[in-house]
Amino acid sequence: MQSRRRGQRGQVLLMVTFALIPMFGILGLVADFGYMHFVKMSAQTAAEAAAQAAIISYHETVGGSNPACGDTGVVCSTSPADCASNISTPTNPIERGCMYAQSHGFNSTNQRITYQAGVGSAPPTAPGIGNPAYWVTFRVIQRVPQLFSAVLGNSSGLVAARSTAAITGASDCIYALNPHASGALSVGGTASLVSSCGIYVNSDNGCGISTNGNGAILTAPEYDVVGGACTQNPLTPSANTGVSPTSDPLAALPVPASAPYTCDHIGTVSGNTDTVLSPGVYCGGIHVGNATFTFSAGTYILVGGGLSTQSSNSHIVGNGGVMFYNTFGATTNSSNYSYSPIQIGATSTVNLVAPTSGTYQGILFFEDRNSPPANDDYGGGATAVYQGIIYAKNAAVTMYGNSSVDTAYTMLVADTISLIGTSGFNNNYSSLLNGSPIQTTIMVE
Repeated sequence: MQSRRRGQRGQVLLMVTFALIPMFGILGLVADFGYMHFVKMSAQTAAEAAAQAAIISYHETVGGSNPACGDTGVVCSTSPADCASNISTPTNPIERGCMYAQSHGFNSTNQRITYQAGVGSAPPTAPGIGNPAYWVTFRVIQRVPQLFSAVLGNSSGLVAARSTAAITGASDCIYALNPHASGALSVGGTASLVSSCGIYVNSDNGCGISTNGNGAILTAPEYDVVGGACTQNPLTPSANTGVSPTSDPLAALPVPASAPYTCDHIGTVSGNTDTVLSPGVYCGGIHVGNATFTFSAGTYILVGGGLSTQSSNSHIVGNGGVMFYNTFGATTNSSNYSYSPIQIGATSTVNLVAPTSGTYQGILFFEDRNSPPANDDYGGGATAVYQGIIYAKNAAVTMYGNSSVDTAYTMLVADTISLIGTSGFNNNYSSLLNGSPIQTTIMVE
């Protein structure tokens, strides 16, 4: 009997011994899978950090200039390419992304970081977002040695993570950048602003968006405001209050010229005779009297004097693709011109269309970022056309008299914005290669 019991105990011991082997293997597998999951999360964080760093760097240094693959800072690769190792001083946005991934601990021999990037095409891993102006995909790969589960023949496991970021057209088309003003965006009296695209107001004031009078109408698909909105009539939809401040959306746009300027025309160009003007540097600005001034396609650099009109008999035409850079400063003939704002009368007639290609596609007015605070007036009566971006980050811009109601698109970036009369902002960017000329960064995956 005792011998039989000893035999049974021996069998149990043997069975337990045999069972421990797979049990330890399973426990080891669980431990290894847990560690691989930790590595996977770390790899995903590194990939996302790389994609964000690269696309933000691109947007700050290149975005807005409508570049092509091979241009300065624009790196493209249709298939995964390896990041250089141990980057300490990045020379382009892709290298900055690689450096961020490496700084998250992925820079050893059993790790690999790759990138893909393209201009004006859909990312192969996220075709549903259309054709962004620029996109970048980072992959972080690591081979992880197995420990406990190695007894089962699993000597190593592969962990991979991927993230894609892109530059795409902004949904907003009106930006009031003043950080504290009451009524940074204001609609007065019986005026109305009807926008097909969103509004972004940087002011943290409780009345950053305001209307003055029960007849004032403000309509847009989205209102983003750091502070709050004070309107006689409720906004539909309700304003998104308390949003994070935004930066200048065109901060990376290069200036077309800088001081000292070489004057093509000296003294204010003005008159009461119909005139056709050519692109060039106008030192002293342009004043339109009782006449029609027609602007041929190209870039007009206004060094002092700005652009102004006289009355309802003043007519401005420039529908072949024009851009005005309003600046000030020294010239090569030893003159120094002070800054003057844009002053287009409410009753004047205007038909201006921005370029549809090149560095300044979609840019209609570009005011010197170093200009002093000024008051800009954009009028033009019931048929006024301002097709393009009015970019005046330091100016208090007032729009008068039914401006841009029937224009394909109009965008406005200013310090503060006031609407008097009926203004319409549309968002038909079909004439532009990359859609909205104001681009923003998004994380795709």
